[in-house]
Amino acid sequence: MKHIISLLFFIVFFSISIYAQKLSLDGEWKFAQGDNKDNSSSAFNDADWKIADAGALRWDKKALSNSSSHYIWVRKKVIIPSSLKFELNKTGALALYLGKIQEEDEAYLNGKLIGSTSSGDLKRAYLLPEKNIFWDKENTIAIRILHWGYGSSIGEKPNIRSATPDVMFLISTSQKDVTAKQQVKNKTGIYNCIVQNKLTKEVDATIITKFMNANQHVLKTVENKITLKPRENVFSFPYQSPNSFLKIEYVVSIPSYNYTVRRNAEYGYTDVAYKTTPPVLGNKVREYFSPASLNNQTIRGWLGDKLKANKDERLHKVDEPALLAGYVNKPGVHPWIGEHVGKFLEAACNTYQNTKDQELKIQIDRTAQQLIASQSSDGYLGTYDDESHWTSWDVWSHKYNIIGLLSYYQLSSYKPALAAAEKAGNLLCSTFGTGKGQLDIIKAGTHVGMAATSVLDPMVDLYRFTANKKYLDFCYYITESFNNKNGPRIISTLDS
Repeated sequence: MKHIISLLFFIVFFSISIYAQKLSLDGEWKFAQGDNKDNSSSAFNDADWKIADAGALRWDKKALSNSSSHYIWVRKKVIIPSSLKFELNKTGALALYLGKIQEEDEAYLNGKLIGSTSSGDLKRAYLLPEKNIFWDKENTIAIRILHWGYGSSIGEKPNIRSATPDVMFLISTSQKDVTAKQQVKNKTGIYNCIVQNKLTKEVDATIITKFMNANQHVLKTVENKITLKPRENVFSFPYQSPNSFLKIEYVVSIPSYNYTVRRNAEYGYTDVAYKTTPPVLGNKVREYFSPASLNNQTIRGWLGDKLKANKDERLHKVDEPALLAGYVNKPGVHPWIGEHVGKFLEAACNTYQNTKDQELKIQIDRTAQQLIASQSSDGYLGTYDDESHWTSWDVWSHKYNIIGLLSYYQLSSYKPALAAAEKAGNLLCSTFGTGKGQLDIIKAGTHVGMAATSVLDPMVDLYRFTANKKYLDFCYYITESFNNKNGPRIISTLDS
């Protein structure tokens, strides 16, 4: 019996070890600052380049200041053993894994581009085409990094292993006969889910398409069994929306890889009849100066010209899809992409009050409603993936979203805007604090906590619009947190 147990343990251990097999690219890597496309070539001579260990591929601001170039090239020569074909056969492909890179990069295998990424928030995983691998021979891996001057790094020790499904199957959307910017009520559009199969074989899958209204109530569901050919596959769904706003969720499941991926698309807006709603609570401190409301101001001359230019050349021309992309499908393309939609909404609402520009009103309705429809059920309204919530500029972006939504609510009385702001506020209140399991807001961002704690401003406004004391208590928590260890101490150090 003892021998049987030992044998079973060996089999299980051996199976786990084989499945987890990878080629760790440990040891020395070569690096150099500056940019030269020849650096990707296997024949390039990097003998005079500096050396860094695989676990120390990072450079601080001081190290980067040695060069005026914002590029770093990193190279390593490695023998890829034919035994790794076992890993390739597991899923059908091998991939180079690098973790997150600050900020943008291109990766090459033996001089051929295998992938690129323009966001420091995304983990890198690049397929290695089997035809480009020199089995049991020397291969050259080269990475061209573009940094922003503040520091740069490769997030994890580079390694080669079986490609995961998210690298092999890429999903996107498109549409025909409708656009995201028009109202879609009673319009029949062709809505496309595009799945790129980067393997060399066909794979069976299922796609479930859900058509939803602005409240994310499902209007129609379509389920199809599909075959993903080794190319770009387009699956089309004609649909006539009964509403002026439409959200579509595509869910693609690939049983042989135990993999499910979702992709969202949003179209249209509701034309809201605006009616101003003031805060429920007034200010307790008497104001010595109260400016005229924006709809009662007439601004001419140099300043008037600049405000008109801002409306016509900036607000009217803002790239709405780019502002919303990281919300509709997370993550966003860079850490603070989320702040811009809230800023746009506040500026646009203020400008509309002053000008009553109807084209701008359409933009406000469309942008606010598509932002609201992207909110997660728990209230999260950021652009980060699940494992990165409340890092970097996440709270900062929530701040601007609450500002923008409250501006829209005050201007229009559109209740879903207030509800979305409350859901985001509730999540902040439950996430940060001094209770068991809660996070320290000082540690949730940059600038000694100043970025994250600046959410104080809209949380005060949220209290004034709702009279919910929970938001006021959270504001007190923020002011008290200024004196936390490593906090900014912006109140206690004031010179009386």
